[in-house]
Amino acid sequence: MGSLLILVKKEIKETIRNPRFIVFTVVLPLILYPVIGLIMTQAFTSVSEKTKTGMVIVVDYDRSNISEYILNSLSNTGMNVVTMDREPDLENVDDNVLGVIIIPEGFGERFLNGERPIIRVYSVINSVSISEQGLMSFVFGIVSIMKDALKTLMAQMGGIDPALLANPFNEERQIYVRNWHRTLTERDLNAVAMQVMFWPWIMFSMIISVVQLSATFLGEEKEQKTLEILLTFPVRRTTILFSKVVGSSILAILAAVFYTVGFLIYLNSFSTMIGEFGLTIEFILDPISIVLTGVIFFLALLFSAALGLTVSVIAQDTRSAESLATAVVMPTMMLAFIVMFMDISSLPTLAQAILYAFPYTYLMEGLKYVYIGRYDFFLIGIIDNLLAAIVMLALVSKIFTSERILTMKIRFGKRRAT
Repeated sequence: MGSLLILVKKEIKETIRNPRFIVFTVVLPLILYPVIGLIMTQAFTSVSEKTKTGMVIVVDYDRSNISEYILNSLSNTGMNVVTMDREPDLENVDDNVLGVIIIPEGFGERFLNGERPIIRVYSVINSVSISEQGLMSFVFGIVSIMKDALKTLMAQMGGIDPALLANPFNEERQIYVRNWHRTLTERDLNAVAMQVMFWPWIMFSMIISVVQLSATFLGEEKEQKTLEILLTFPVRRTTILFSKVVGSSILAILAAVFYTVGFLIYLNSFSTMIGEFGLTIEFILDPISIVLTGVIFFLALLFSAALGLTVSVIAQDTRSAESLATAVVMPTMMLAFIVMFMDISSLPTLAQAILYAFPYTYLMEGLKYVYIGRYDFFLIGIIDNLLAAIVMLALVSKIFTSERILTMKIRFGKRRAT
C-alpha cells in the first residue's frame, strides 16, 4: 500500500510538471473558454437588445382593407412596427431600423382574386456575422406573423384555395449591409456567411501549424544538443534562420492546403442538404482579391514562422516550446470567434484598434470585403502584416545571431534531480 501511494504521488508530480497539463487543464478551462463564452454571450446579448429597441418600417402602398388588417395584427403583437407612406433610403435610415417591409399597390386586390401577391422585405444589418444574422431572423419573423394574420382571415372567409392558405403571399428578400453600403440577395449573403464561418478556422489551423512547426525546429535541436554543432558550420546564422522560416512556412502551407481540401470534401458530402436551406459553399474571388489575399497569407506565414522560432529560442526543450506555442496561438482562437460572431466595427474604438493591429485580423476578415471591392482593407492588411513580420524577424534574428541563442531558456516546472 505504501509503495502504491509513493508511485501515485510520483505520477501526479510528473504530470503537473508537464506543461501540457498546465495548458490544457488550467489555461484552457479557466481563461480561454470563459473568454470565448463571454464573446458569444456579448454577441447574442447585443442582438437581443437590438430586437427590443429596434424597429421595423412597413410601407403600405396598397392602403386596402387587407393591408390595414395586417398592420392592425402587427400592432397587437407589441412589436415596434412603424408605418410610413414612402419607402425610406436605406443608406440614411436610423441605426435602430432593423428592416423595411413594403406592401405594393394592388396587394389586397390580388389576394381577394385568389392570387398570391408579392411583398418586398429588406433586412438591415451592420455587417456579416452570426449575431447580425439573428436580426435577419427577427425581421423575417415579422413576415411570418403577417402570413399568420392572413391565414386567420382566410379561415374566416372560407372557400380559399388550400395552396394559398398554406402560403398567402411570397416575399422578395434582400439584405442591406450598412458597413458595405450595399444590398445583397439572400443567396449572396449566405455565401459570404458560410465563408465567415469557414475561413477563420482554416486560418487558425494554418497559424497553429506554422507556429508549432517553427517552435519545434529549434526545440528538438536544443534537446538533442545538435544546435551547437549546427552553429559551427561555415554558414551565416541568418541563412540558417531564414531556412527554418521558409521550411516551416512551406510545411504550414501544405498543412493548410490539406486541411482546406479535407474540409471542403466534408462540406461537399452534405452540400445537397445545405442547398435546401438556401446556403452555398461556393467561393468567388476575383483575380485582384486572389493576389492580395495571397500576399497577406504569405506575410502572415512569415510572421507566424518568426513567432514560432522566437518561442523555440527562449524555450529549453521541445515540450516547453510546444506548450508556449499553444499559449501564443490562443488569442488567435479568440479572434476567430470574434470574427464569426461579432461585428468588429460595433466594438469600442480601443478594442477595434487592438484587433486591427493584430496581423491575423485582416487575413480572417478579408473575404468579407471581396464582394464589395474594398481593396483598401487588403492594402492596410498587407502593410500591417509586413510591419509585424519585419519586427518579429528582426527580433528573432537579433537573438539568433547572438550568443543568447544558447543561453536563453524558459522551462515549465522544476528541473528533475539527477
